[in-house]
Parts: sequence; structure tokens; C-alpha cells
Amino acid sequence: MLQDAHRETMLPVALYAELVADDEVLPAFVTSLGEHGLLLDSLAILGNRRSDRLQLRLTLPGEPEPLWIGAEVVRDRHGYLFNDTAIRFSAMANAHWHSLRRWVRVRELVLATRPVGVHNAA
Repeated sequence: MLQDAHRETMLPVALYAELVADDEVLPAFVTSLGEHGLLLDSLAILGNRRSDRLQLRLTLPGEPEPLWIGAEVVRDRHGYLFNDTAIRFSAMANAHWHSLRRWVRVRELVLATRPVGVHNAA
């Protein structure tokens, strides 16, 4: 588990998300997830956006509905094909917030109780 600059625990994951930026839907690969944001690898084309605000759709394993989240880009390191991007959540429905919070906290407990050396992504 990682901690970002705000001391939030970021869980390692391997999930796909859809980003909506400038009316374009782009695929992204989520590498870390917390209650207030996520880290992802996105196609470098996301770096050409006009705004740091975007929407994302994220489906958590075991959850019945995808989460719709308003967010903003807080870090975007450009690569040749993929960008390393940090996203902070800014708005989501209360039900989605509770689902995300529960999902993250359960995964934290699971990772904390696994034997040493077992670090598979969620």
C-alpha cells in the first residue's frame, strides 16, 4: 500500500476506467485507488485536454453498479505512449461514495492480513 502526499492510503489495483474529458471518452488503467483519488496510466492523448476537470466511470470488482465520479487532474507526467496521472475526486453521489469507501476499507483489511510476500492487485 502506498501513501500519497496527503497521507491517504492508496491500494494497488488493476482496474479499467473510462475518462470523459472534453467530450471524448478515453480508456485508462487504474494502478492505485484510495477514498479520495486514484493513480492511472492513460493514453498520452489525455495530455491534450483543455481542462483539468473530467468525469470518470469506474467499476469496482464485486459491486453491482459502476461509479460515476467528477474529478480533477492533480498530476500528469507525460510519457511517450502513456501518462502517469493522479486524479482527485471532487464529486459523486452519496451511494457511490459509500460503496467506494466500503470497498477500499475492506481491501485495506485484506491486504493487512495477508501473509508477507503476497501482494496481488485487487
